[in-house]
Amino acid sequence: MYPYGHARNAECDLEGILNNKFNKYGLLALQEDNLSKLLENLSNIENLNNTQLRQLYDCDIQYSSKSIDDA
Repeated sequence: MYPYGHARNAECDLEGILNNKFNKYGLLALQEDNLSKLLENLSNIENLNNTQLRQLYDCDIQYSSKSIDDA
C-alpha cells in the first residue's frame, strides 16, 4: 500500500535504501574514508561524548571547481 522508502512500508529494506541514499549524496561532497567516518559517527550519535559531538560535522568537504551559478 505504501511505496518503497515510506516509513510505513514494512516490506522494503528501509535501512538499505537510506544507507544507499546517504552514500550516494555523501560522495558528492566527501572522500569515501571521510564519509565512512561521518556515517559511522551519525549512526552511533547516542554514544558520542561532548567533544565528539562538537566535531561531528568537521568534514573536509570537496568543493567543485565550477559553481552551478556560472554560465
